[in-house]
Amino acid sequence: MLASITSLDFSILFWIQEHVRCAFLDTVLPFITHLGDKGWFWIVLGVILLIPRKTRIWGICMLVCLAVDCLLGEGLIKHLFPRQRPCVVQPMKNMLISIPHSVSFPSGHSASSFTASTALFQNNKRAGIAAYVLAALIAFSRLYCYVHFPSDVLGGILLGICVACILTPMLKKRFHNLSDMP
Repeated sequence: MLASITSLDFSILFWIQEHVRCAFLDTVLPFITHLGDKGWFWIVLGVILLIPRKTRIWGICMLVCLAVDCLLGEGLIKHLFPRQRPCVVQPMKNMLISIPHSVSFPSGHSASSFTASTALFQNNKRAGIAAYVLAALIAFSRLYCYVHFPSDVLGGILLGICVACILTPMLKKRFHNLSDMP
């Protein structure tokens, strides 16, 4: 079963390398992928959202969800499923970014991006949609840069959405009057 998933994963990755790869995206997508490094973009956004009273709960939801996502994805799941990255299994010339040292499943970039986007979406639809666009670009950049399998990215997306869908309603209920405080 795993062999057939890996075979399908490589088919998708090779298709991207053959049909999508171009000079413009070779410049843009490594920049976009680095926005997801260690979740820094989403953490900074969450901290900024803590400042205005109106968006404080948004920031709390994002940051708590990101912390839980990191504990589950990086702290637990990656150790249970130590899958090698595609660039290690079948090396490719002209890598656009350096090869990460951690294991591949699930994609932490995808998980954190979709965790933050889903938490934001549950607080503000318009801001959440914009965040989802960036999250999708970050997730795709991991495939384009050949550092994750599609199933790693899908696993990260599902993890991120599940964490935020479970935690955000509880956090909103717990801190519902936070925006009324000075």
